[in-house]
Amino acid sequence: MKTFKIVTITHRTANINHIGKFIPSVNADPVGLVSILKEVKEVLKVDELLYLATCNRLTFFLVTERVLDNDFLLELFEMLHPKVDASSLHDVLDVVATYEGITALEHLFEVASSLDSLVIGEREILRQLRGAYDFCHQHQLTGDNIRLAMKMAVPTAKEVYTRTKIGENSVSVVSLAMREMLRHDIPEDARFLIVGAGQTNNLVAKFLLKQSFKNFAIFNRSLENAKLLAAKLDGQAYLLEHLHDYHKPFDVLITCTGANDPVITEELYQHLIGDDTTKKIIVDLAVPSDVAPTISQKFNVDYIEVERLRCLAAQNLELRRKEAVRAKVIIQERLEEFKLVFSQRRVERAMSQIPAKLKAVKNNALNTTFQSELATLDETDTHLLQRVLAYIEKKYIGIPITVAKSVLSDDFPPANAPLTAEELAKRCEQLKCIKARKEKVERAIVDMPHKLRAVKRKALHSVFKKDLVNMSATSKKILEQVLAHIEKQYIHIPLVVARNVLEKEYLNRDAGASKPSGRGQI
Repeated sequence: MKTFKIVTITHRTANINHIGKFIPSVNADPVGLVSILKEVKEVLKVDELLYLATCNRLTFFLVTERVLDNDFLLELFEMLHPKVDASSLHDVLDVVATYEGITALEHLFEVASSLDSLVIGEREILRQLRGAYDFCHQHQLTGDNIRLAMKMAVPTAKEVYTRTKIGENSVSVVSLAMREMLRHDIPEDARFLIVGAGQTNNLVAKFLLKQSFKNFAIFNRSLENAKLLAAKLDGQAYLLEHLHDYHKPFDVLITCTGANDPVITEELYQHLIGDDTTKKIIVDLAVPSDVAPTISQKFNVDYIEVERLRCLAAQNLELRRKEAVRAKVIIQERLEEFKLVFSQRRVERAMSQIPAKLKAVKNNALNTTFQSELATLDETDTHLLQRVLAYIEKKYIGIPITVAKSVLSDDFPPANAPLTAEELAKRCEQLKCIKARKEKVERAIVDMPHKLRAVKRKALHSVFKKDLVNMSATSKKILEQVLAHIEKQYIHIPLVVARNVLEKEYLNRDAGASKPSGRGQI
């Protein structure tokens, strides 16, 4: 597990406006990006790689034996930016954070669950992470280890959203404003007057389209930008200076400009409504306000403004932060589960060599060691011998894997607990558990030959007992010789593999966990 590593630059370690300069210039070019990432894998001796780049995050999730020292980090970013002078990349060391072992996995789970996001509880990061994995998997940059990590990270994130309220109570001013607006039961044919065509009103436009509104007039200082927003909404575009000449009725006024003084003055508002005395909804998302303060006092309006929304957003964000504590508990639960899953998977990979080795032993016995003896058997006895060997081979393959998984499934306290004074008593108990671990492993390894021999006894005295009655004495003797020969080697192979795997994966289950580097931490 110690080979799991993360290199990342985020809003926590760097100015959000500066993160973009560390993202490869070929980020938008899939072919060029894949070429660089494959080069990174080869040159830096990285076994697996997951690359994620967003507006406030650059993250590499790696599987490698390499140490994430300054030389590695500088070499990585020099490869990402081959046209940039290497000396100018040294400042990356001030903003990059690294994680290794279990803390790398913990960081991955927190990223997926949005605990590490600029806005806690936003779900977009999970979609981005899954997309990044699909891209890297498609281009053979990832492998079985990252697959396992993602297989646990994604359900963990979904569980966090389901079991906590971390994604509830919006913290987006635009979302809150739109929710407030919808409380007034606005009909689909309502007439919208939109002032400003910047980023905020473009976000508003997405929301309005989802609600099936369709009657829009957009005013902006730049007619070109007004037309772009009008095209999205299928509305009409006008210059802001022509707002004084606008005479059509409206139901909702949404405004957000960069003006220092109110754009919607009392005089202009009176002109816009004329003799209309029906209640209007005004959504003012500008800072400072676009709407003169006297308008909400003198006219029949429901006024939705930023300061009140900001207070509500702050309250919601604080609620999300409290829910993050519960989310971290879930993540810790899933991390413990992942330790077991990962160890068992490594056992399976290590044990995967056993079938081929067992087949080789059987084939060597049949085609070389006992070739001449087997040539004397008739067709019936030869077929029976092969059936017995196939049965034993199949059972032998499953035993070491089952034994290893059984041992790994035991839940002992971690062996790397802190040795502070208050933890001393607890640590003593854990040391007893470590001893128990070793005894459990040794018992499992000692018992394995008995389990394997039991397979042969069952084959001869139960499964194939009736068939063997009709076998000639000579054929039985040859069968026993073949079985004795391959049994010795059959037992030796899984015994050696199991001992190596269990001692590495079980006795040192918690080895490799490390804390994040101090580099770039805030």
